Amino acid sequence: MEATIRRLKQDRRGVSNVIVVMLSLILVVVIVANVVLWSYQMNQFDWERMQEKIEIISVRDVSAFSPWYIAHTEYHIDVGSKVGGSYTDTQSISDDRWETFQEELTNPPPKYRLFINGSFTIDIKSYPLSTIQEVEVLLKYNASDSGEKWYLQAYNWTAQTYSDDGFNDTSGSQPSMSAAWTYYAVNLTSCWRSYVSDSGMILIQFHDGTPENPSGSQTKISIDFLGVRVKGKGASFTFSNEGSLTVHIVSLWIITDSNNHKHYNANFYVNPGENATYIRTDIALSASTILVKIVTERGNIAVKPVSLT
Repeated sequence: MEATIRRLKQDRRGVSNVIVVMLSLILVVVIVANVVLWSYQMNQFDWERMQEKIEIISVRDVSAFSPWYIAHTEYHIDVGSKVGGSYTDTQSISDDRWETFQEELTNPPPKYRLFINGSFTIDIKSYPLSTIQEVEVLLKYNASDSGEKWYLQAYNWTAQTYSDDGFNDTSGSQPSMSAAWTYYAVNLTSCWRSYVSDSGMILIQFHDGTPENPSGSQTKISIDFLGVRVKGKGASFTFSNEGSLTVHIVSLWIITDSNNHKHYNANFYVNPGENATYIRTDIALSASTILVKIVTERGNIAVKPVSLT
């Protein structure tokens, strides 16, 4: 009996040793496989990194208009009434749909008047306030009566009232004939900042300037389009990819001096063998001499000194 027990203990130790050896072999194989895979990936990454050949060809200061910002809620009618349509019908300049309003009688004195307000929001992430040069408002409308003038104003956040002070045109718009589509544009020139809130909101008012007596006609106004756009400072970068792989640019640096390094996140691809132009409306190239640096996703860097004079 004692001999049998000793044999069983010896067999158990033998099995344990076999298991330990097998687990050790598996662990060694896993480690070796990971090392080989890591080495392959590193070699592949290094190879791809060496294949990148990206250069900065040119850098230019540019100015560009934003898309039109349109009303996203119904217009508020201070005086007058809506006859038909919706604010969504005023969001496109070429869809053959419009929203119609009409004057209403005010008293005293008895006059036909119309005041319409709309809110518009500038995308200040794409066009930061510090880069905006001017703001433009465009209206396409027709009137049932060509005898009245019509005016665009904006809410002055400083004066807290609607105004056209500083506009390039304060003379208003008068249709050449009734029911004729008329384009009416105003530029807020250098005073635009008073009319744009810190959040990018601008409030536009459209109203009649020569109200008629009750004996006159009750004019109807159809608005086909009303929008706001900005012209911002910008920078244009042209890159050349002379390598065999697509390059993904992820960082952009503008260096004006040793104490002024501005970093911008980027997400721009340049195909192999191509030149591509990248425009940033949130970058203003104010200095006459700068150093531009880009970094790719693979870690390559291209640098170019630029003189903007």
